[in-house]
Amino acid sequence: MQTILLCADTDGERITEQVDSITSLPLEQDRVRVLVYHVFRTDDDEVNAANLKAVQYATAELEAAGFEIEVRQSSGDAVRNILETAAAVDADLLSIGGRKRSPTGKALFGSVAQQVMLRSERPVLFSTAGE
Repeated sequence: MQTILLCADTDGERITEQVDSITSLPLEQDRVRVLVYHVFRTDDDEVNAANLKAVQYATAELEAAGFEIEVRQSSGDAVRNILETAAAVDADLLSIGGRKRSPTGKALFGSVAQQVMLRSERPVLFSTAGE
């Protein structure tokens, strides 16, 4: 069984691109598990990733495409949590969405997606929504 860690944020366009990227891969859906994973910035027992519209969209679309789906969440440092979760589940692929930024914007602000791509020892499927 292959495992894809789909790093979901709350942006609808990015999650759509991520789902489209995964469903377009030449995969045997019945042999792939997709973990839809969201990292909250704060630790709050009341929040649930399964209630986020982006997570609900990804879950529904990927289930309809025949993938086994699981929703997971954590809170804190997004980059660290994503990389640690990828290692813990032995992910074969990380799917992450990003937004287009100028080179100056990347240098000044960085991004979770950029840091995950630079630090990951696993393949990363990077998707961007048109902006």
